[in-house]
Amino acid sequence: MALFSFASFLLMLRETLEAALIVSILIAYLNKTNAPKFKKDVWIGIIAAVAASIIGAVLFVNFLGEFEGDTEKLFEGIVMIFAAAMLSWMIIWMMRNAHMIKYELQAKVDAALEDQDRYALMTLAFIAVFREGIESILLLGGVSATEPQSTVLFSGFLGAITATAIALLFFRGVISLDLKKFFNITSVLLILFAAGLFAHGIHEFQELGWFGPEDSFINTPLFVLPLSDSAEVSQLGALLRALFGYQDKPTPLEIFSYLFYWVAIYFVNMKIKEASAKKQQATVTSSA
Repeated sequence: MALFSFASFLLMLRETLEAALIVSILIAYLNKTNAPKFKKDVWIGIIAAVAASIIGAVLFVNFLGEFEGDTEKLFEGIVMIFAAAMLSWMIIWMMRNAHMIKYELQAKVDAALEDQDRYALMTLAFIAVFREGIESILLLGGVSATEPQSTVLFSGFLGAITATAIALLFFRGVISLDLKKFFNITSVLLILFAAGLFAHGIHEFQELGWFGPEDSFINTPLFVLPLSDSAEVSQLGALLRALFGYQDKPTPLEIFSYLFYWVAIYFVNMKIKEASAKKQQATVTSSA
């Protein structure tokens, strides 16, 4: 289990597939608009984005390795909570706006083609792919706070390679894939992972003494769950901890943090849903 991180694999699998979809939309639309000569510019932007993402990942890993002791705990806590928030927002935003991405990209391509602006196409491709790369770096940074960096990087690399192979086979018509179902399933798994990541980030702050003495009520384990580190099945416990923030000795604060995350996600999702409904209603009213 120590050689593989399912969370890292799943994150990179999804992020790489999202990037592949963006690339396919751009290339397909250039073919559709009889502007294949601009595909080279799109590929330049894509390659530059991948290179920049790899450089960013190396810099981030080296930066993370510079910290020790309490500073390391502080940094890891901040990274985990930020990664949980970003991952949650990304998933909710994608669920609400995925159907608009294709048309927004095509509109930007139309504007660039109208001006014959090759650099605009390069920039569009670069930003679209690099955004996925930055998300991947920050999210893997959150995972690396709970798992060995070598395991995270290796599993993430496998996820990216697997996604690339799936994308190539899918777009060539060799295999069929229900993308909507795939993203829905992975969204649920990643939300579970984000909840655990958030609680684990709070745990790091607990260890720094931010929430009072170690023997206070909110910092004292309430009970002992199965799959403890001393059990024969500790590897399963380690996997569940990495995936969902499982704790064999949860404190009241960790339990509250986990539940708080789900309440917050529910209300944020409802607010976005209400805003989307109002916007749609306003559009219908103005059209009438």
